[in-house]
Amino acid sequence: MGVPLISIIIPVFNAEKTIGRAINSILCQNSLDFELLLINDGSHDNSLQIMGNFKERDSRIQVFNIANSGVSFARNYGIKHAQGKYITFLDADDYYVEKAIEKIQSELNEETQLVIFGYNVEYENKFSRSTRPFGQSLQFSNKKDFREYSVSLIRNEMINAPWNKIYLTSYLKEKQILFLPELNIGEDLKFNLAVIRDVKYVKIFNEALVNYTVKKGEGLVSRFRPNRFELRYSLLLELKELLTYWGILQKNQAMIDRFLIRDIMAFFMDFYKSNCKFSYSEKLQLIEEILCRKDIKEILSKSNYDDLSTKLLELILRTNNCRFILLSAKILNIKRALR
Repeated sequence: MGVPLISIIIPVFNAEKTIGRAINSILCQNSLDFELLLINDGSHDNSLQIMGNFKERDSRIQVFNIANSGVSFARNYGIKHAQGKYITFLDADDYYVEKAIEKIQSELNEETQLVIFGYNVEYENKFSRSTRPFGQSLQFSNKKDFREYSVSLIRNEMINAPWNKIYLTSYLKEKQILFLPELNIGEDLKFNLAVIRDVKYVKIFNEALVNYTVKKGEGLVSRFRPNRFELRYSLLLELKELLTYWGILQKNQAMIDRFLIRDIMAFFMDFYKSNCKFSYSEKLQLIEEILCRKDIKEILSKSNYDDLSTKLLELILRTNNCRFILLSAKILNIKRALR
């Protein structure tokens, strides 16, 4: 087998219920020009055995067994061992739509550095929505044009995930772009911000090719992380630096401020996750500490948000009434849980 066109990397941790579906969604594609790298991240269920069974039946599959080190380390391990001209990622509980890889390959040319496509969100075995880039499919060969367009991708969180993108392997290695294993939130966004910083040849494919599954109460998103706000804040500073580097910060500052307001309230909402051990008084103290920060005060004083949801959050936070804010966070968390 020669050099494959695409290397598909799947980190696997205790995914015995879904990894077969993910693999089958790849093997049933018409394309033969890919390799599949399965990175077993220290699973202690039957995942490794299931992957081994698939490997015996298809020579395009490689299985790597490593000690549990987290999804970022597993993806980096896959990047290191990938032989394809391009790299893409898939999570073990997600799966491709029919003919997805064939369609992806048809969009590639000699210059392509990055492809971004849409995805379907599947919630408890039901499709709730399809998320796609705005407008028609586009081809960029100019940094300035892509940078202007990418703001809409950032605003609508199309830039965050790695599994709705195809990356030129040599570009990742030339720029030394890897996931940061020490991060436990926002590592995907940080990776992609590094990718788009200087990319030039980009294809926007306006079709949903991956089914992204959301399971209520499962995964890292269900855990309270005390450092969530600081990590998200550092990511926003990185985004701000990127827009400054591109020379388009001033006209997009409101977008960053909007993200920050939502992140502040999301952190307060997380106080009501089951593993949060903060007392009521400690929660109030944290709210007060964050709202008293000079940079936060400046943002809340701007009041330049035209969307209703951000405006509502801003009005709640501007009361500076910690008890009222905490109660509002509790109500919003209940609403979030009922989605």
